[in-house]
Amino acid sequence: MGNQAKETLSGCRNLILTTTAIVTLAMPVFLTLVGAPHLGAQVPASARTAPSGQSIAELAPQVKSAADGVFDLFKQKSVVALGDAHNLAQEEAFYSSLVRDPRFAEQVGNVVVEFGGLAAQDIIDRYVNGEDVPFIEFRHVWTDVVGWLPGPFSLGYINFFANVRAANLKLPIDHRIKVWLGDPKIDWSKINSFQGLQPILERRDDNVFGIINDEILKKQKKTLLIIGGGHLLGPELNPSSLPDVGTQISDAYPNALAVVHPFIGYIEPECTAKVVDIAKNWPVPAIAGPIEGTWLKSELQLPGCNYIPLEEVDRMMAAVAPAVAARQIAFQVGMRSGVTASAILYLGPPDALTFSPLEPSIYFDSDYFKEMNRRAQCCVPNSYSLDWDQIQQRDSVVPRKYQAR
Repeated sequence: MGNQAKETLSGCRNLILTTTAIVTLAMPVFLTLVGAPHLGAQVPASARTAPSGQSIAELAPQVKSAADGVFDLFKQKSVVALGDAHNLAQEEAFYSSLVRDPRFAEQVGNVVVEFGGLAAQDIIDRYVNGEDVPFIEFRHVWTDVVGWLPGPFSLGYINFFANVRAANLKLPIDHRIKVWLGDPKIDWSKINSFQGLQPILERRDDNVFGIINDEILKKQKKTLLIIGGGHLLGPELNPSSLPDVGTQISDAYPNALAVVHPFIGYIEPECTAKVVDIAKNWPVPAIAGPIEGTWLKSELQLPGCNYIPLEEVDRMMAAVAPAVAARQIAFQVGMRSGVTASAILYLGPPDALTFSPLEPSIYFDSDYFKEMNRRAQCCVPNSYSLDWDQIQQRDSVVPRKYQAR
């Protein structure tokens, strides 16, 4: 590498080490597309502790219990998207509590999820409406997927389907919750390489948008969307040339979408502690927003605080051109910080967050394990083999501290 290239790489690394600089690289932020919804009446001062050095009179975000915050957003938006931090137990538990809330069936009635495949739509329809579905058949809901490759799968997602079923069994048929499986149709018996999978992978966001467009917004309905935060960041942060689902919704239906990302903390404990101290009187879980135009935005962009380990930054900078690396890092920070969202989901102090346990049939069912192992070996860019013993040990009954990946 020449001296000029080294200087460029070093300069770019220095530029992107602060969260403020990273987000600045991606301006304008996604909020210009979706707007900044209000979350209802001003909360009591006891729940509105201002950051150090700022007056309580300054513009504060609204803070509400997470369920109340979601239903308030639905008063203004047709689609409320929860950015899924994959395998985060507390967030998965919130999904289940939300559909169990009687207001959900009454006021919303639909949920589109990333963690289920369209090929199994008939199966999930029968299951959530109370039919007896054998487990091996039911498992196609989360195994006939494209983007979750390969298993194992978090138990919280499967429990979510069971909680929709439980809620529906208490409701008249015409008032029941509809679950829409967002991943495109796939027949894994015909997929034997990444080249065979890639065209289907590229349709993932289009497929989710198609469901929301045809089944929800054209029919003037509402839906909860549960999908990885990387699908909701907009064109400025999206490293792909293909539009993400957040962009597609906002382009077709301006002001129809609100995005909520979980706060999972900075890399530096002292930085996370500053946010936790502000939130000490908040309900858990809580939704706080808007972000834009309040002091909450600056707390998600604290100077000298990072969302990505520096060694990961260096690895990305060494692998691709500096401009490409900066865009990839901006994408990661936008997803992990939540700063570009309408509001954040506060699930408690990040040190207390844990991984969801695995759905255990991956290590109990040898045929299932063999199929997931085949997919790992044939159909990802860097093929590998699943380790049965490692997977089993990973599924400890003692919760493991959550770390973003």
